[in-house]
Amino acid sequence: MKKILFWVLGSLLGIIILGLILLPGIVKNYAVKHSKELIGRQIAIDKLKLNYLAGKLKITDFKMYEANEKDIFFSFDTLFVDFIPFKYFVDEFVMESFYLKGLNVNVVQYDSTFNFDDLVTFHTSGLDTVPADTSNIDPFKFQLSNIELKGAVFNFDDRTINKVTQLNDISFFIPFIGWNQEEKSEAGLRFAFKHEGYFESAMNVDPINGDFDAEITIYHLYLNAFREYAANYARINDLNGMFNSNLTISGNIYEAEKSLVSGNIEILDFLMKDQKDREFLGTKKLDCLLKEVDVANMSFVFDSVTLVEPYVYFELDSTSNNFFDIFELNTADSASAMIAENSSDTTFDENSDSLYYALNFLQIKKGIVDYTDNLTGEPFDYHLSDIELSADSIKSNSEWIDLYAQMMLNNRGTLVAEVAFNPANPLDINLEYVISDFQLGDLNIYSRHYMGFPIVYGDMYYKSETQIMAGQLISENKLVMEHVELGEKSGGLYSLPLKFALFLLKDKHGVINLDIPVRGDLNDPKVSIGKIVWNTFKNLIVKVASAPFDFLAGLISVDPKDIKEIEFEYTDTTLSDSK
Repeated sequence: MKKILFWVLGSLLGIIILGLILLPGIVKNYAVKHSKELIGRQIAIDKLKLNYLAGKLKITDFKMYEANEKDIFFSFDTLFVDFIPFKYFVDEFVMESFYLKGLNVNVVQYDSTFNFDDLVTFHTSGLDTVPADTSNIDPFKFQLSNIELKGAVFNFDDRTINKVTQLNDISFFIPFIGWNQEEKSEAGLRFAFKHEGYFESAMNVDPINGDFDAEITIYHLYLNAFREYAANYARINDLNGMFNSNLTISGNIYEAEKSLVSGNIEILDFLMKDQKDREFLGTKKLDCLLKEVDVANMSFVFDSVTLVEPYVYFELDSTSNNFFDIFELNTADSASAMIAENSSDTTFDENSDSLYYALNFLQIKKGIVDYTDNLTGEPFDYHLSDIELSADSIKSNSEWIDLYAQMMLNNRGTLVAEVAFNPANPLDINLEYVISDFQLGDLNIYSRHYMGFPIVYGDMYYKSETQIMAGQLISENKLVMEHVELGEKSGGLYSLPLKFALFLLKDKHGVINLDIPVRGDLNDPKVSIGKIVWNTFKNLIVKVASAPFDFLAGLISVDPKDIKEIEFEYTDTTLSDSK
């Protein structure tokens, strides 16, 4: 009897052991054969090994196919899990190692749908939308150690723009995550871009109070990878540049929206081209140091922003300009939005919930602007170079912000300017600038178009002190011109006696020296600064030419009647003393 019992128990144990040995293969074959019923897609597995006593699971050469059962949705080379099975009996899951190598994921977007939509539908259909009551369920404890992803590849195929984005060598490592953990959790993630750059992050989390800090590094991210996306919003042919950043994010995982961001952002060799392959925006280097960005409180504080060799090409025509055309902006809508914004209450206060911004230092070095004006029917091209601009302490709650600038005008003249404006109302401006060694011949196109006179040559010195407050323009201007010579009149929109007026304005050295006050009400929508300046200039020319004796009398401080005419008596042969 004992022998029979022994053989029965032995045979039963052998069957169990054999079953355990064969079970992984059975599970693998069953899972592959019925995978569409179980998880919604066909899968393939090369090997599945399970060590029950040691708690080790290993899967190699796993594949999940697309819905067409031909293309691969995702796959991996090796999955290894090391856990302690006996902990299940005390309501605790302990995993000592999780290792996934060679993961390859292929995501495809078609307009608003993705190649995994069927999986989402499969796993969400039939779910009870009413959450179950878990208040009386004891919490399940877990300890997860040595979580590692190595050498993963992520491919995103956006069929809407025929663009494939690839992230290579994605890797991360998390030493430990546990329920009721007392020490900080550490996590690191790294993946390579298609070319030479990479993304890297490191994160520390305090499991007790939820405080965390994270370091994020992006190195050599080439912006041309986003050209097709940018082309959806702008009429461009090219987008180039390199993006680098090193950011620190700190906060609490339970209030992640209140996190603070600091660090630096750098863009190198940025360049955009329009659909005519014309460069219109770029910079050699943009360097931005973030002191503290607090999105929750709408507070943005920057240590410095530096632009090195920025470039702008601006082209103006009768109805629009190249920037409005490239970015498909409606001029009328933009103007209405600007008026609405300026008319609103924009007063900032440190204690309010309004937007607060601060920039401790702003600098532009060796900037260039190319300007083209097509308003006259003949392109007027002007080149501004060696643009230098600096400003300290730009704050949204400042009473005034001061800017200092200088530049070279068409490779010859110079401009030095000081600008102050009120950030609460940017249309309140104080402007002082001096233009030296300006070549009047640069304005030849305008002179011929509006007044019909070509400018042969001439030099100009110009000094202006301008103030705009509450829409009222007050400007004091000093104009000095030397060696001004005009050609013969031919056409022109306005018939002004410009040549005669210039003759009267010249002193004995051929110098024209004028003080020109300009006044105007910019609150009138029919009035613009350009019209005010033009009308002031036109009235001056007409006044001088139509009343030359009044003007000359003012120059020599005599009564205009004394020089309007000189009377002679027929019998006189010489001038009398009174004559």
